[in-house]
Amino acid sequence: MPRLSAIERSAEVMRFMGHRLVYWLSPQGQLREFIKLNLRVALTVAIPALVVAPLITLALGQFQTWVVVLTQTMSSFVLFPLSVLLSILLVCGLLYIIRTCLDLRGRGRRDMY
Repeated sequence: MPRLSAIERSAEVMRFMGHRLVYWLSPQGQLREFIKLNLRVALTVAIPALVVAPLITLALGQFQTWVVVLTQTMSSFVLFPLSVLLSILLVCGLLYIIRTCLDLRGRGRRDMY
């Protein structure tokens, strides 16, 4: 101890106090083994979760982007023919109304004579 620097002595004292505390809590070493087991389980679960979770999040984000793009594209493919069909139907309806009005006007003149 005397040849250690002040920081090394304080670290050594902290280590010694930690070992005394662990020995006082569990002289047989069961607590230490329990903590080691829990740390191993936590690392076994945490490391894959930290490595895989961002990849899954990235994949789901890309999937969402593709779904939005496909939805917009398909709605354009569906809406364009429907708008053309609606325009054609409106023009046909307008022509039918005009023809009907002209027919009624022509019949009205013939019936008068």
